[in-house]
Amino acid sequence: MSSEVVVMIQTLFYVLSPLVTLMAVSVAYISLVRQMRPHILVYYRPNKDLQTFIDLVVENVGGGMAKNVVFSQPLPIKCFGIGKADDDGDEVLGDGLPAIAAGQVFVFDGGQYGGLSSRVGEKLEVEVRYSYTNPFGFVRRRKELSVLSVSHLGKMPTRTSAGQAIVDALGGVNVTTLHKVDGNLASIASSLDIIAKNNVESGN
Repeated sequence: MSSEVVVMIQTLFYVLSPLVTLMAVSVAYISLVRQMRPHILVYYRPNKDLQTFIDLVVENVGGGMAKNVVFSQPLPIKCFGIGKADDDGDEVLGDGLPAIAAGQVFVFDGGQYGGLSSRVGEKLEVEVRYSYTNPFGFVRRRKELSVLSVSHLGKMPTRTSAGQAIVDALGGVNVTTLHKVDGNLASIASSLDIIAKNNVESGN
């Protein structure tokens, strides 16, 4: 191998080595920033316990804390009505939130499909603005866009959870087998009390 080729290879090594190192550092930094950056989601979902009910969820799925969280407009909640709206409902988070930690979730009673559909329409765009601290300790500001909609929930199946069904049964909301069994047990207990009382009186 000639000396010219050796010099060329060395020159390329000296030039490319810092570039490769810089690229590796940049990739590591970008990955670290993404891991420590908040990411706020706002959406409606079916309530897992109560039929026809819909939750409003505000969730930080990112890896960092979002501070001074501000929403571009209040979020509709408690908009009840299945076929059509019963009333105008209510609103929440008009003043924002002081902070949302990584993984923190806020759940509100959104309402029902008819009520929310009348209030939200086809979609409701909400801009979320907040500040956060990057890995170097500098405060950064960020904004994200969430699109609220319930149109996809109109034909979704809704079921009462097993836990809620038991609560309803024992509480008397629905007349079920459990409710009847509870009544029968109460009747048997009352009869046993009467028999025991008669035996005591006979012994006297």
